[in-house]
Amino acid sequence: MLDFATIAAGAVDGAAAGVHAAMVDYGYRTLVGALMLLIGLGTFARIMYVRTRLLLAGKPEKRWDLVAERVKRLLQIGIGQRKMFKEPASGLMHAFTFWGFSVLSIRTTLLFVNAFAPDFFLPGFLHPVYDFSKDITELIVLTMVLGFYYRRLVVKPARIHYSGEALLILGFIGGLMITDFLYDGLHFGGMAKAATLAGNPDLAASILAKIAHAPVGSALASYFHTSSFDAATMQWIGEANYWTHLTIILVFLNLLPISKHFHVITALPNVFLSRLEPKGALTLIDNIEDRIIAEESLGLGRVEDLSWKQTLDLYTCTECGRCTVNCPAWNTDKPLNPALIIKDLQSHLYDEKDRILSGGEAPAAQEGAVPPLIAGVNPDAIWSCTTCRSCSEQCPVMIEHVDKIVDMRRHMMLNLNEFPAELKVTLKNLENKSNPWGISSAKRGAWAKKREDVPDLKSNPNAEWLYFVGCAGAYDDRAKQVTEAVVKVLNAAGVDFAIIGKKEKCSGDPARRMGHEYLFQEQAAANIEQMNNAGVKKVIASCPHCFNTIKNEYPQLGGEYEVVHHSQLIWRLVREGKLDLKQATKMRITFHDSCYLGRYNDEYDAPRETLKAVPGVELVEMERSKQLGMCCGAGGARMYMEEKIGTRVNQLRVEQAMETEPEVVAVSCPFCLTMVKDGLKEKEIEGVQTLDIAEVVANALVEKAPEVAEAPPADEAPAAEPAAPVPAAPRDDV
Repeated sequence: MLDFATIAAGAVDGAAAGVHAAMVDYGYRTLVGALMLLIGLGTFARIMYVRTRLLLAGKPEKRWDLVAERVKRLLQIGIGQRKMFKEPASGLMHAFTFWGFSVLSIRTTLLFVNAFAPDFFLPGFLHPVYDFSKDITELIVLTMVLGFYYRRLVVKPARIHYSGEALLILGFIGGLMITDFLYDGLHFGGMAKAATLAGNPDLAASILAKIAHAPVGSALASYFHTSSFDAATMQWIGEANYWTHLTIILVFLNLLPISKHFHVITALPNVFLSRLEPKGALTLIDNIEDRIIAEESLGLGRVEDLSWKQTLDLYTCTECGRCTVNCPAWNTDKPLNPALIIKDLQSHLYDEKDRILSGGEAPAAQEGAVPPLIAGVNPDAIWSCTTCRSCSEQCPVMIEHVDKIVDMRRHMMLNLNEFPAELKVTLKNLENKSNPWGISSAKRGAWAKKREDVPDLKSNPNAEWLYFVGCAGAYDDRAKQVTEAVVKVLNAAGVDFAIIGKKEKCSGDPARRMGHEYLFQEQAAANIEQMNNAGVKKVIASCPHCFNTIKNEYPQLGGEYEVVHHSQLIWRLVREGKLDLKQATKMRITFHDSCYLGRYNDEYDAPRETLKAVPGVELVEMERSKQLGMCCGAGGARMYMEEKIGTRVNQLRVEQAMETEPEVVAVSCPFCLTMVKDGLKEKEIEGVQTLDIAEVVANALVEKAPEVAEAPPADEAPAAEPAAPVPAAPRDDV
């Protein structure tokens, strides 16, 4: 770094000595810089030591596997900010601010280094390349900061949590950009002016050349060089900007871990350490029967029940509100606010930090009291969740909201025996009859008894596919029509399949989502035993909840199968030309995405492509579709609970569907079928059908005419009478 000693040494007249005497002596920087780093980094280290100890006090959780996949996710979501662009305008502003801040961090590091090594620059070609990119980036960041101020002070989007802290942080970011520009301009401009005053224009030109590749810094240096400002004054003001820049970054650094902007530090680690297991798989509670007998705390009931990764989630919430504005419960005036759930848990964690770090025992809960961890969380909020996963889908830093809510349900269900009253009936029915309605298990296969085209595993033990019908498909009158449509399509395509029949049990999804992990494992284990004993390798499921559970959660208990939803298999059959579709009536259809098929299993195309393959179908999309699609309101066992607070979720979803002016609302889930159908009725909307895509396809199938044998020639003897058919043996297993 050129300093004023260099300028004086190159002076050609006696005036240089006077100029140099008025200049800054950089010798003091080493002492001040060391003190600032010692105080700033020391304070930061102390705060982070406490935060890290609190993190490590959480339960163990494996998140260090599959490093290559984690790096890929970090690059896409963390560095690439992919999820931010779900809202393009604000996403662009945030992404450029993040990228710009990252670029500036190199410059800030160099300024700290210059306190100890004034002549240090980036070596070789890196110096001019970095100077150029830094200045352009800083200009962009300044523009983004102004945009954020406008957004917060003028536009005021509903989802944003407003606070003075956010405005202060924006001021810090903008201040870092401005002080860097001014330091360059005043520092180099002042030195160049001093050289000019010393009678050495060549040296002045050489000084300005040092910053020639930084567009803003160079322009400011040239301006100050030719301005009327005193050279010494410019140097001191430039030096003030130097120290202001370093002070801002150290104050900013220490503010982060004690504010909502902690995510600046934790976001990238949180993305890297996010779940790589299937999104649709909740965590298994091992040895659950023994743990219930031992009266262990199950789920999430105390601070000590948090895993270290769940604690990292709590640290990382940005309070951006994206989870909240996309939550179907919050949008229908329920008390559930996903962001507030995270912040309430975080606040309670911080309240308990001294006790946790000292190894103290949690205070005994008074009889009948709400458990400490959820004391700040409204139980109605916990039970309002449909587990649609829209919150986690929208979260730019990969926080897992649903897992924590279900874990709180587990604790309330298994440890406290506290849950909505209507679920008592559902649980009793699941326990006794293995279906939510309490209908006799002997009637589970009644729909198939009179059909010749529905084999069971007993009559077709080597079937390629097991058709897992599910509770709704076996018992609900409307859903049974979908089951029969699926059967019609499978038979038309010559698919080799069989059903379990009356021994099929509930997949376990309702029990698991309401928090009764023990009942889930019991039902899942019974199904897995039957399927494994029968040698089942491939499974078709009509209910996305069954599909998700068998595909993603049965492997936790030893059930490994190839699992497809009927929409996926039907689209495969259409592509392969195994279905002849020519009878469709022209109709305008909008498709409602099932959360458990879409957000949980990333299947958005198969249902749509199938519908588009049906002649006469005009497919129109709702504004909220695919990843942004809104839940029907039935998931998370909400199907079996009363909706007493706010607007019914299904009614809001029907209103969204009606904006497309459809003749048919197509679905791919029995829960969605019921909720949309009821919503149309409740809103008194007539002339609009609710159909499963299997029904749309089945109705469009070309019926093959029965083959008629040609009459024998008149001179030939008639064929012998065929033997009487042997009656089929009754199928007791159906």
